[in-house]
Amino acid sequence: MRRPSFVSGCCALVVAAGLAACSTDTGPSAAASRLTERLAAGANFTCALDHAGAAFCWGEGASGQLGNGAAFESPMPVRVDGGPYLSLAAGGDAACGLHFDFSVDCWGVVPAECCGQATGPFTTPTPVVAPVGFSHVSLGAGIGCGIGRSSDTYCWGSELLGALGNGEQSDTAVPPARVAGHHRFVSVSAGVFGGCGLDAAGAAWCWGANLFGELGTGSADDNAVATEPVAVTGGSRFAQITVGAAYACGITTSGTTACWGVNDAGQLGTGNGDDQTAPAPVAASGFVAVFAGGKNNVLDHTCALDASGAASCWGADDQGQLGAAAGATCASLQPVPCAMSPVAVERGLAFTTLALGDTHTCGMVADGHVYCWGLNSSGQLGDGTTTTTTTPVLSAFTP
Repeated sequence: MRRPSFVSGCCALVVAAGLAACSTDTGPSAAASRLTERLAAGANFTCALDHAGAAFCWGEGASGQLGNGAAFESPMPVRVDGGPYLSLAAGGDAACGLHFDFSVDCWGVVPAECCGQATGPFTTPTPVVAPVGFSHVSLGAGIGCGIGRSSDTYCWGSELLGALGNGEQSDTAVPPARVAGHHRFVSVSAGVFGGCGLDAAGAAWCWGANLFGELGTGSADDNAVATEPVAVTGGSRFAQITVGAAYACGITTSGTTACWGVNDAGQLGTGNGDDQTAPAPVAASGFVAVFAGGKNNVLDHTCALDASGAASCWGADDQGQLGAAAGATCASLQPVPCAMSPVAVERGLAFTTLALGDTHTCGMVADGHVYCWGLNSSGQLGDGTTTTTTTPVLSAFTP
């Protein structure tokens, strides 16, 4: 049994290179910035872009997550009504696609006020009404954030606990609003009650709730809320950052993987179950990209890629989402199988990017095919079945 979700409703951030039509990925041979955002996962569904930018989704679809005009789940990939898209983002029960003209469509249980006067859920892609075009979009649980073409960051959805970073704290949904502080973020990742961004110098900034130390400021306080971005402590410079339910991880410019926040399922990868209020090194080295798990569960999992594309995962493993034997038990309130430090995903595949749902994981290989593992109750693995598996299986997605 899993701990109750933070929120019901509305993956992992990768610093993106653009998707060129009819292109293939080159793999994470040197840095996370070489990865693409052609793959995204929500709580119980997955989406991917083919080489022409057409989007396909599979898995849970009762709230329009598949974007095909229906409200049914599908264990086989179905074409999203819309596109072509440059990149995808997903979180909870929503997904978004970024067009080549920098406009954004979203579908499913989208964050409130994303789409003008229209209210979700949407079964087909619906335009986000924003004052700017976006070069990058990230979805959390109940919030979305995007980097404008002038590098200003905008967030929309619920302002509860300062989640939008615009200086407000009331639980009222507002249209896309600029994140305070005049930061010029080059990447942003939305979580549950907040998010984090990286500026051009590699400094990490976070905003929102600090229930478990997820702001990375060196302290945790249930009453401490940052309604504007605050600097992550320690002075490290990061090449990439990703936010999960109540934690964050990043790859420093020196090559260290570090995480902070809640750690009840070992999702920080530090070798123990202690929460961390400041960046703490993961008990492994050599990763070039890290991916935080689904935004809806406290009992989370995390995965990373090394320079060869080999994947390792850690954290909760109650549905086989780590893709390898866990070997430990975590979370005293609701014990689950887990790994407190990285374990290698089985089958030895080389991935260009990963996407993590609540209890499933998917990875894209160099030719665009997708392999998935973990819970498959809604067909989120995309192999035409609803059979859960602990090792990667090839989805039916055609790149």
